[in-house]
Amino acid sequence: MTFINLGLAIAGAAAVTIPIIIHLLFRRRRKPVMWGAMRFLMEAYRKQRRRLTLEQMLLLAARCLVILLLAMALGRPVLERAGVLGAGSARTLYFLVDNSLASTALAGESSALDAHKDAAAKILASLGPSDRAGFIALGAPAQPVVTPASSNLAAVSDLIRDLEPTDGPADFVGAADALRAVLGSDDAEAPEGDQIVVLLSDFRTGSADTAAPLPPSLATIEGIQLFALAPTEETLGNVQIVSVDPLRPVVLTGSSGAGLGDQVSVRLRRTGSAIGESGVSSVRVTAVTPGAGLNDRIASAQAEVRWSPGQSEATASVALNMIDGEASAARQGASAISLIAEIDRDALGADNVFRRPLDIKSKLGVAIIDRRRFGAAPTVDRLSPGDWIRLALAPTDEAPIDILEIEPTAIDAPSLAGVACALAPRPDLITSDGWRRLRLFVDAGGMLVIFPPATTELHLWSDGFAENFGSDWRIAREATEHEQLRTLAKEQPRTPILNLISDELADLVRPVTISRTVAIEEAPAGTQELLLLDDGSPWAVAGAPDLADGETGRGLVVYVTSAPALDWTDLPAKPLMVPLMQELVRQGVGQAQGAWASVAGGRIATPSRTAQLEPVSLDALLDDAPSLVVDASGRTIDAIRKSGLFTARDERGASRGLVAVNADAGAGRTDVQAPGVVQRWLAGLSGGAGEVAWIDRDEDALAGFAATADESRNSPVSLPLLLAALVIALLETVMARYFSHAFQSAPASIGGQPA
Repeated sequence: MTFINLGLAIAGAAAVTIPIIIHLLFRRRRKPVMWGAMRFLMEAYRKQRRRLTLEQMLLLAARCLVILLLAMALGRPVLERAGVLGAGSARTLYFLVDNSLASTALAGESSALDAHKDAAAKILASLGPSDRAGFIALGAPAQPVVTPASSNLAAVSDLIRDLEPTDGPADFVGAADALRAVLGSDDAEAPEGDQIVVLLSDFRTGSADTAAPLPPSLATIEGIQLFALAPTEETLGNVQIVSVDPLRPVVLTGSSGAGLGDQVSVRLRRTGSAIGESGVSSVRVTAVTPGAGLNDRIASAQAEVRWSPGQSEATASVALNMIDGEASAARQGASAISLIAEIDRDALGADNVFRRPLDIKSKLGVAIIDRRRFGAAPTVDRLSPGDWIRLALAPTDEAPIDILEIEPTAIDAPSLAGVACALAPRPDLITSDGWRRLRLFVDAGGMLVIFPPATTELHLWSDGFAENFGSDWRIAREATEHEQLRTLAKEQPRTPILNLISDELADLVRPVTISRTVAIEEAPAGTQELLLLDDGSPWAVAGAPDLADGETGRGLVVYVTSAPALDWTDLPAKPLMVPLMQELVRQGVGQAQGAWASVAGGRIATPSRTAQLEPVSLDALLDDAPSLVVDASGRTIDAIRKSGLFTARDERGASRGLVAVNADAGAGRTDVQAPGVVQRWLAGLSGGAGEVAWIDRDEDALAGFAATADESRNSPVSLPLLLAALVIALLETVMARYFSHAFQSAPASIGGQPA
């Protein structure tokens, strides 16, 4: 509602009295003057008195009605608001409130979410008693809080006021789908009147990813209007933790293990106005055990990152020393620890903390799928590929690797239980059921290393492998004999699996020669090339199996094109063999199992046989949080919208490891965006059929939003009322002409003279 229309309505209503006043003034009695002919005129007047009075009343009514219709036409929003014209009861507003990570950005003492709540309260206060309102929270996944709309505006206002922020992105697509289910579904009862959608967001890059077009979810809903708060112009700087990567993802604490003294890489990113500034960020990394408070930490260390103007990313290397006596006592019996990285507080707090679970094992279970050997140990020239692998994995009795032998024809779930890696030097002996079991093993986070069999001429085993692990894996059916011995390339790719020996790799690969290979003809997209031959062709590759929906799951498959036998390659007798197999298994297992770290904003995956996730008490915000139930697919039933650390437990209550949920770093980008870009992006919701109208952020605009929404859809003047006023004005003119008797016939004449 605007003041101009209100003034016109009041002035027009008052102007109706003008014709009445004029009429009354002309009825004033004057002093009578008697003259002779007056008697005849008075007699004629008395005969026509009733007709003249009726004519005057009709003219007065027409003149008053013309002015009243003009006032109603110009003051239409006022009348509709009052329900006089019937439009005030047909308006439904749906508030889409951004409570994503970016909405927690602090501008002074309050956050963007606080401003969104205040804006919603002012708009709700401007609505009439016949209006209705709904409410959808945008924090991923979008949450319909009040749908369909309710006439209890006070209750809707209270629910918006109690809205909590999330640590994930804004889900505009999910919110639009929820609106379509309410407003556009064939089964849903279509609400009457105008449908107004109000988007309350700062539209920073973290909330509104304008690079990803929005689907036209609302294009089929008729009469819908889109309003949004104008994008913020206030720049904010933010420093966030993107990832935490320990040098060894699996810690082996056996007597010859590496212990817990290792490097941790913490990757940071700056967004918004912080990029253009120089600065220093302090990085602190703490290791804690489940159920222990931060005061009972195993170890803690810190480092600094110095930023240059224009620098957006940096990596801090933090050295943790966790192998002293107190640390050993603190982690006695622990199967997992959590690394918690923290940086200095800034505009966004949730992405200043990152949790990374780390497995602790006294020994690593490794299975060798090969025929068992009985009797005395053979001489070096008669060692089988399985024997060479066994020697490389356990060169001494104190090696922290527990080797289990599995017959190729007897692969089953019990034999693979407790095993993190399986090596298959005889894949030709694996049955179709064995390949299926190995696929399940890999999908659960296991690692499978395959070598071509040394004694087979025709390699038909690759069919069973491709059938279970994807047709993208294509391996040659015959071995290639190299008349001239091949060598490994002097420059090898740097990969996470062989990262620890990458500096010495050039010296280690130099003496290795290769005489026979079974080439890999095709590998899935994203496969890592671990080692290359001198001609650039892959000699060892690693890749994750593809899932049915095209996504990549956990687990890892490694294929080496030469059998570890001396008539294929002299690698088993060279210094590269032991570090290669050690790093291939240790780092590969860590990559296959993953860290069970997810981002907030959806249902998360959990370790196998997990029944529920129990919040770890060191997170103060989660002290009173309930446990989360896990379904049969291994994912939480409910979406997790807040970051935290959880203990995965099976049905018996036994721990299955740690699961971390971190803030979505992409949702924490604080860059501002141009209104035109955001407007075109939001218009995609309606298929580009209509533009989004901006709402000013000042209090007067928010308080007057109800009239603003009306005027954006309709003209401030009612055309039907104007037409009615015109018709009445024409009718009044005709009546005035007729009642004046100006068109009556002239009296008859006699002899050309008036009678």
